[in-house]
Amino acid sequence: MNAPRSAALVAEALSSLEPEHRVVVVRAFYRHRSVAELADELGLPQDTVKSRLNHGLHALRNALRDNGVMES
Repeated sequence: MNAPRSAALVAEALSSLEPEHRVVVVRAFYRHRSVAELADELGLPQDTVKSRLNHGLHALRNALRDNGVMES
């Protein structure tokens, strides 16, 4: 699979996430924010940020598998 196609599938998978999960995943990985920074920026407890990140990554993994980007 070529890079532009993979990037498009990742973007599609990200857009399928619940908004509260997507914002945490995007800020953590594309903006390189720590859990503490995310908690401060979003006004949330760190445990909530960790939970949303965990749920978001799980959903992202599943979406990427469904699109054939990742193997099971």
